[in-house]
This record gives sequence, structure tokens and C-alpha cells, in this order.
Amino acid sequence: MKKLKLSILIGALLGAPTVVMADEFKPSVDLGGAVKVKYFIDDANEASKSNGGTFAFDALELDIDSQISENWTASAKYVFKNSSSNHFIKYAYAAYNGVEDWQFQGGVISKPFGNKSFISHNWWESINYYMGFEDDYDLGAKAIYSSGNWTSEVAFFKNSEYSSSDTRGYGADGFTGSVGDNTYNNEETNTFNIRQSYVLDFDKLTVQLGASLEYGQLYDTVHDDNGTSTAYAVHLDAQYSGYQLQLQMVDYDYDQYQANKDGLYAMKMGGGAYEVAAKGQIFAANIAKSIGYDWGTVTLYNDYSHLTPNTDVNANLNDSVINTTGMSIAVSDFFIFVDHIYGKNAVWIGGQQGVGIENQDDDFHSLFNISLNYYF
Repeated sequence: MKKLKLSILIGALLGAPTVVMADEFKPSVDLGGAVKVKYFIDDANEASKSNGGTFAFDALELDIDSQISENWTASAKYVFKNSSSNHFIKYAYAAYNGVEDWQFQGGVISKPFGNKSFISHNWWESINYYMGFEDDYDLGAKAIYSSGNWTSEVAFFKNSEYSSSDTRGYGADGFTGSVGDNTYNNEETNTFNIRQSYVLDFDKLTVQLGASLEYGQLYDTVHDDNGTSTAYAVHLDAQYSGYQLQLQMVDYDYDQYQANKDGLYAMKMGGGAYEVAAKGQIFAANIAKSIGYDWGTVTLYNDYSHLTPNTDVNANLNDSVINTTGMSIAVSDFFIFVDHIYGKNAVWIGGQQGVGIENQDDDFHSLFNISLNYYF
């Protein structure tokens, strides 16, 4: 990805003399971003099928990476989606690297939970993403300790990056408001995350093992009291000669102060809100193969995720499944996803309205999607 670098040399453009000693530090700012478009066919949309699919603008992303001093850096990304009201911060944080083996971050930062990279390869991501357990960012602070094969991460998040009633945001967070016939009053707050990872290196085979914990409060804005959010995960990421296997299990419980009688919880992201099973397990299993060429890299993959809701409160809750078969192509400044997304009871696939909820129908629905991304 190309970026425009601004440095102390700007002074030269302004006519000021620039004298730099051999070992003198030079602050720098890298500006970049991406333009993303997509083509898709939704099998639940008759117009989409009849007219041969839809080609649409997806997002404009702007990012900045700054080396402030020898020990301080700062990074931020802002995303403009395909409507005037749907724009948001993805991340914005400062990092301190002045202590050996440590890094400290503060701001809107990634949540250390689950597999250290994504637990998916595709554009749509996995069920974990829509439940707040993949590719999620919130407002808080994090310490990262890396030594040898061990990586330890501890984080505290005061709250989500936007208010609980604001449906903007890159990742999934708790929602305050009405979804269908139900009203929810939950705000995520005072959340602790811990993730421990260890890498086993056997020549061509690398296996990363890990475990994650989460504990936080769900503040009830009406009753001025708190429920709790708890989760744990175990995860494995193995790579051998371009092949990759990812496995993960998450057990979670959004235990609201005023529990929903239907065993549901509300989440929001990307301009929308939806209901999910308040308690359950999520299983993920992915395989991939990366092939390098002179011109770039092609990765073939199949990503599978499955949510099993706890039915003690509501026996009518149903499983959710997403299986995505596809490939990604990285060439020069372009990154392309070509995906066939196949899902049941999975939000926004085939018009479905939630995850782990009572089925509107028991059918699988498909979405064929091509995402073309240009990075600058």
C-alpha cells in the first residue's frame, strides 16, 4: 500500500534550511487510505437476481500513521460508508514503545479477544464479528508484552467508541433502543480483556495457540444498575507451506440486569441494530491455501462459523451458520475478494434480522460478492 510521507523535510519546501545529523530522529507522518467498491447478487432479492446483480460504492477509508518520537507513534483510520450518515472512526490511538518487550496503547483500540489475526479470510468475516468477538474496536487502554514465543495482552475498555444508541461503528457493540417489539437499555462499560498466545515453531510448521477472557458490565440506563458480559475463547492458528488451519471456540453470556424474556440481546454496527442470542457458543473452522506468483498472491479459503444459542430461557432459538467459500487476490495496490457467502439465520444474509434468534425461515440463503479495494 502506498502512502504519502510528510516529514521534517517539509521545511525545505517552505524555504527553511534543513540540517539533519546522521543519528538525529526525524518525525514523520504517513497518509493513506482505500477506495472500495463491490458487486453482489443477493438470492433473497428478486430485483438483484433479475437485473444481474448490483454494483455499488462500498467505502472510502482515510488513515494516518505518525512517528512522533523515537518511542511514540499514533495511528487512526476513518471510514465513510455508502450513505451520508454512516461514517465512523475505526481506530485512533497513541502507542508507547519505550520499554523493552512492551507496547502500551490508548484510544480507540482493537479488543484482544480470539485469534490474534482474524478468525476468517473473507470480506463478510465470521459470526464472531457480528457478535463483537472479531475485528472489534472500543475506547480504552492496552498493554502488550512479547518475549520469545509468548505474547500477553491486557486491556481495559471504558465504553464503545460511540454511544450505545448511535448505530454507527465498525465493530459490533451493545445497543440501547428498540429492535422489533423489544426495547433494550444496555451500555457496555468497564470491560477487561486478557489474551495469552504461544507460538510453536517446527521448521515449516508454525502453530499459534491461545486463550482469551472477557469480563465487563452492562449498564442499564433505566434502572441505574448493571448486568455483566462474560466470555472466554480457545483458539489455534496453524500454518504449513502456505496452508492454514484456524480453529476457535467462544462461550459467551450477555447477562442483562433486566433480562429479555426471549433470551435475546441487542447489538448495533454499520448503521443498523439487530437481536442476538444472549447466551451461547460460537465455533469456527477455517482452511486456506496461499499461492505466490511474480505479480502477487492468491489465497483460496473456506471459512465456517456456527452459533449455538442457549435455549434454557427460550427453546425456540435456532442455530446460525455462515459458510464462505472464496479467494482473495493481492496484486500491486489492489486487494480483491471473490466470495460465495452461504448462511442461515445470519443477520443481513437473505434478509435475516439477527443471529441465534428464532428463525424467520429454516432456509440457507446465499450472497455472491466481489469486493475491489484500491489502497493508496
